[in-house]
Amino acid sequence: MTEAHVTVEVEVDPATAFDLFTRDIAAWWRADRSLWGDSEGELRFEDGRLMQGSAEIGRVSAWEPGPRLAFSYGPPGVDPAERTEVDVRFEAIRGGTRVVVRHGGWEKANWSGLLAGFARHSLERMLLARLGDFLDAIGNGEVEFFERNLTDEAMLIFPGERNTYTKAQCVAAMAGHPVYHKYDLADPHIVHIGEATAVFTHHATLMHEQDERPRSVMVSTVLVHRDGAWRLALHQWTE
Repeated sequence: MTEAHVTVEVEVDPATAFDLFTRDIAAWWRADRSLWGDSEGELRFEDGRLMQGSAEIGRVSAWEPGPRLAFSYGPPGVDPAERTEVDVRFEAIRGGTRVVVRHGGWEKANWSGLLAGFARHSLERMLLARLGDFLDAIGNGEVEFFERNLTDEAMLIFPGERNTYTKAQCVAAMAGHPVYHKYDLADPHIVHIGEATAVFTHHATLMHEQDERPRSVMVSTVLVHRDGAWRLALHQWTE
């Protein structure tokens, strides 16, 4: 059986860990991170079922407060036989509990497409967050962030006469960059080129402390995955 698994240690006893896992499932298993996209309603266990809003998305097969929890999981309306299976063990250890989660049954019909879509959706959320990191660093004047997260061959292109910057020139210019009061992002589009390169485009309306007039720009950014992080290789603004 193909399965995913994760282990975490917590500083409470197994019965408490079981109670928190089941009672507060909506606090850590967010509905907008489901495998089939954003869904309405919080998750909860009710009468031997895993519910999301008014929809059943799983059934409990083992409810043993303390040592074990097991339940099925799948989109609303799917054949119960095609759901995946989640098995959670709460193992007593010195000072707390080892929680072991195993999620299997991925070889069943239709899950490969859902997993591919979820992976793409998750990557796009992460790339949006990464772009946000760069915008925050600009706003806060974090020069060291750009030293770490621009590739050595990075190029930044802006409107104006002196419009092309190397990494070194960009880092030097960051020290006196004005603080943004406004940066509204719209119409984001992401194109993946292989597994380690993504092109991100969006429109932006911005204002900064040296120019209070709103500016509308088209932004194109190339991010590459190197040394465990997504780094900026090309950034271009067009008015």
